[in-house]
Amino acid sequence: MGFFKDIGKLNKIGKEASANWDVGAQMAHAQASMAQASAAMAMAGQRVGGMAAATGTPSTATITAVTNTGMLMNHSPMLQLELLVMFRGVPVPVSLSEVVQLHHLAKAQRGASLTVKVGDTPQDLWIDWENS
Repeated sequence: MGFFKDIGKLNKIGKEASANWDVGAQMAHAQASMAQASAAMAMAGQRVGGMAAATGTPSTATITAVTNTGMLMNHSPMLQLELLVMFRGVPVPVSLSEVVQLHHLAKAQRGASLTVKVGDTPQDLWIDWENS
């Protein structure tokens, strides 16, 4: 008899939750999240589409800070990386958002050295996660 009583309580809790659910606010939040994800993907696409990976100068970068943005792309987290990139012999600070595959997350730590290719500007950067 206790089982059916618990089912009744769960049913009542579910109805109360449904009554208090603001669908409009949920939709607005979902649309804002999608807009943010679309902007991040467009930004990542511009960088990946750049010529640094193909024609850039090999260099190194040191991670000075890592922040999780809370966004995922294909189950991989997007991180905000603060880097010191060696550009023409001078360390230059660069900030970028990067989707890091799960098996490379251990490499995305403060103080880690990364193998990169740099284009015409320090922001035109491609990180070689496989060889870092």
